[in-house]
Amino acid sequence: MNKQLLLAAFIASATIATPVLAKEITVDFSLPEFSTQDYNKPYVAIWTEAQGKNDTLLLWHLTKRDEDKWLVDIRRWWRKVGRYGDLPADGVTGATKGPGEYSVTLDIGELTEFNLMIEVVREDGGRSLLRQKINSQKNQKYTLEADAEIGNVTINVGK
Repeated sequence: MNKQLLLAAFIASATIATPVLAKEITVDFSLPEFSTQDYNKPYVAIWTEAQGKNDTLLLWHLTKRDEDKWLVDIRRWWRKVGRYGDLPADGVTGATKGPGEYSVTLDIGELTEFNLMIEVVREDGGRSLLRQKINSQKNQKYTLEADAEIGNVTINVGK
């Protein structure tokens, strides 16, 4: 009977001491509407920057071909991720979207501490670059203020 109690106590203490790692994060954001005749839908890139490893989580751009010459306009993403390899898989990329509210759930894998980067660029428009330091070992909610090309952003880590 003492062995059963010891085993139960060990399992309980191991469970309590083990941090819960979020495997996904949810990013809620809006793309504002502009009253301009030459409105172009923005390119949106969301990626992680961690020690020596940068990964694209979402990329909305004009086409799904390697020859999309406008990808270099997403300047920070291009310098950190885009120019170094093939475009991300179809599950990550998509066509540009117009004004509206969006919610995306993104797989962060085993990352624990990283910067989440969000870049929004519009042809003949502006550019917004937002950064949030994330620790996926804690359930957290982050709110980033709106910028020229993106509305308020809410990032949920964990539940």
